[in-house]
Amino acid sequence: MAAPSKETRETVYARDGHRCVACGSYLLTFQHRRAVGMGGSKNLPAPVDGLALCAICNAGCEGGMQAQALRYGWKVRAWVTNPERVPVFYPREMRWCRLEGTYRVPITYSVAMEMGCSVYGREWLDWHEAVIV
Repeated sequence: MAAPSKETRETVYARDGHRCVACGSYLLTFQHRRAVGMGGSKNLPAPVDGLALCAICNAGCEGGMQAQALRYGWKVRAWVTNPERVPVFYPREMRWCRLEGTYRVPITYSVAMEMGCSVYGREWLDWHEAVIV
């Protein structure tokens, strides 16, 4: 996946309140929810493919925070073709949302679990059984 267009990047930053979804920093980078892969591709990411994260949290999603990033929908598995089907948790607001283009729609924990299970099945439940959000 290629780098986002300037318009997509700004739209994602605005949708996420111009703050890092994870820590609240104002120094933002575009987090690709789907794997970019070595060398990327020519496919431009849509707003549902990205989140606003700071450089530290962005790097963490590829490293030590990867399990949390998957559990919270900040990253999606490479085989997920429709990232909008995976809900996103916004910890500073303590709420789950589904992404609809340039908007985020608040949803209940139950709906987030249904959405996650419809994509990941048992794996989603395993990620969440010890975590109450």
